Amino acid sequence: MRSFVSISRISAWVLVGLCAAACASDPPDSPAVLKQAASNLAGKQLALGRAHGCSLDAAIDGVLCWGDNSRGQTQVPLLAAPSFIAAAADTTCAISSGIVQCWGDTSHGQRLTPFGLNQPTQLAVGEAHVCALAASGRVQCWGDDSRDQIVVPQLSGVEAIAAGARHTCALGGGKVTCWGEDSLDQLKVPQLTAPSSLVAAGDHSCVIDGGRVVCWGGRVKELLTENAELQGPRLIATGPSHVCAIDTAGVRCWGEALAGELEPSELTVPVQLAVGGGNGLSHACARHLQGVTCWGANNDGQASYDGRPFHVLHHSESRIAADREKIWGILMDLDRYPEWNPYTIAMKSTLRVGDPMIMTVKMNAAVTLEQTEHIRVLEPNHKVCWGIETDTPEFNSGERCQWLEPLEGGGTRYVTEDLIEGTANQLVTALFGSDVQRGFDAVAVALKKRAETP
Repeated sequence: MRSFVSISRISAWVLVGLCAAACASDPPDSPAVLKQAASNLAGKQLALGRAHGCSLDAAIDGVLCWGDNSRGQTQVPLLAAPSFIAAAADTTCAISSGIVQCWGDTSHGQRLTPFGLNQPTQLAVGEAHVCALAASGRVQCWGDDSRDQIVVPQLSGVEAIAAGARHTCALGGGKVTCWGEDSLDQLKVPQLTAPSSLVAAGDHSCVIDGGRVVCWGGRVKELLTENAELQGPRLIATGPSHVCAIDTAGVRCWGEALAGELEPSELTVPVQLAVGGGNGLSHACARHLQGVTCWGANNDGQASYDGRPFHVLHHSESRIAADREKIWGILMDLDRYPEWNPYTIAMKSTLRVGDPMIMTVKMNAAVTLEQTEHIRVLEPNHKVCWGIETDTPEFNSGERCQWLEPLEGGGTRYVTEDLIEGTANQLVTALFGSDVQRGFDAVAVALKKRAETP
């Protein structure tokens, strides 16, 4: 069976996986899995505006934006060592080599950073203003000041900042302080005990406090506080009309359900969230072990993530006139793979989550290699995923999945995908990309023939 390119058997390459801990038998919400997932995604970030989104991958000095480009929202300027991004409305800003750069709608002076801004570490972008938190703890804001949103009050020990449309909040010293517009109680922070994960958008702000999400301000206050079903939320994100949280059950969203934004797809260990929207529409994105998934309004392509730099996705499928149980039995009968699979010489595994899968595969007519991967997902008669463990996921990482779906009227849809990320992918694709895709297609055809044979 075709899989990731492992160049350790060819020259000096190492085949790697996206999250070592996720390959173990720990449950997805275990501390070990979450810690490793967060570690492997360090330096990556998502930021969404009104109808566009941006993704930062600091490991490759890259920011990619997609969606509405009517104001230049997706035209990323030249950035050097970007380390943080933030977006709202039609504006995105990034910290690039210690300098703040903004693009998109900058008609209110968002590009004019204030004098004395030194070593910014965080950014918050509002509808027409920007704020930065410096390493010293100082907060400075610039841009539109029609509601005093850039007049920063006395603050101390600031750890995080967030901006709504025309207000800004800072978290520090166990409390939240907000300034700017207060027409809808944006500045009336409720009593909090241990606030964390500060977010803001539109006319409201939210934090995680005492194991629950607390929101204040805005016309949608009643909707935004309906989150009693959350189980141990650890991260939140908000847009103008709804909120999403990562808890022990995955991603949950609530608020105004306008365009499917409250129905995220099944995600594998989500570790980052971003919510955007405006003009009555909303969308959201999550980064998880299999990449980035977006949902919600997509009128300008804002929920269609266009891909990442150095990202490769191989995909093949076939419609098989056999039931899932029969096909699953073929996929799990590893000893007989060489009888039907044109690219797998040998497969060996105990077929338990976390256990290794040792494969000898034919990369092309001239190259054969052996590689060891670890099973991450195993759902009988439905889905199996595996990947490679490594200490350098930023170099090359990914995951392989196969799954079966019943078809109306009988039969089964077989799908296989290979998601690869990392700086090595350009060379990997140059060496084996077409061979891998041909292999995926051949395996889908071979499985169909095998399963349909009486």
